[in-house]
Amino acid sequence: MKKFIALFLSVCTAALLFTACKTNKTPEEDLNVYATTAKHTQNFIGTEPGATAGNPGGTPILIDNSWTSNYTLTYEFTENGEMSTLTERRCAGMYSVTDAGSGITSYFIQDGDNIDQYVLNPADNTGTHAVLNGQNLADVPTGFMKIAYVSPAFTTYANVEYQSADSVADRPAQKYNQSAYNDAGLLTAYAFVWLDSAYGFASKCQVYNLTGNINTGWELKSLTVGGVSAESIGFSTDGYTITEAEG
Repeated sequence: MKKFIALFLSVCTAALLFTACKTNKTPEEDLNVYATTAKHTQNFIGTEPGATAGNPGGTPILIDNSWTSNYTLTYEFTENGEMSTLTERRCAGMYSVTDAGSGITSYFIQDGDNIDQYVLNPADNTGTHAVLNGQNLADVPTGFMKIAYVSPAFTTYANVEYQSADSVADRPAQKYNQSAYNDAGLLTAYAFVWLDSAYGFASKCQVYNLTGNINTGWELKSLTVGGVSAESIGFSTDGYTITEAEG
């Protein structure tokens, strides 16, 4: 059986997962990690070039990123049995992500050619501040945007099969499954992936190993497009003791 490189990458702590990838963080990648939980988001790749389509006559996904500049969303992220519930808000020049469990919120605020990053902990009214030099927030994918991205060709991959119509967060979705194999052609991991019917992102994903446990996954719980302003995000350091940190 021909080996395929899985679309969804695992965290590096498990061997029986999709091809793992983790790199040293650079300043521009600060927005591509869960600053409130120290969890890395995942970069996605496709299967081998020239792979035969698993769904004869399948067509590429229509990806619509129009929602990514102004939104409020909440999603659950699961890694090795631990779940975080995260809420993101984004508008022109500002992005925030809050961990529901800890209450810690990270803010990214455009300041000229740089981004100011604040991480505020309401439990003890402490926070950190760092400057991400030479970064433009408008150009940087953040949080859910990063993990939920799929290639437009996803539905044509040989190791991807359509399952059924479904819904996630009261939004229409299409459910698929995807398998990964080792050099010997043996199944090493599999995933169920739900693609949002309106925007084409992965609104839900469950990556399993062969013991039937979910190693990595996420699920969109709510999404509102538009209506976010800096005032509604409500950033303030009043009452917090701020420590300067390296960006």
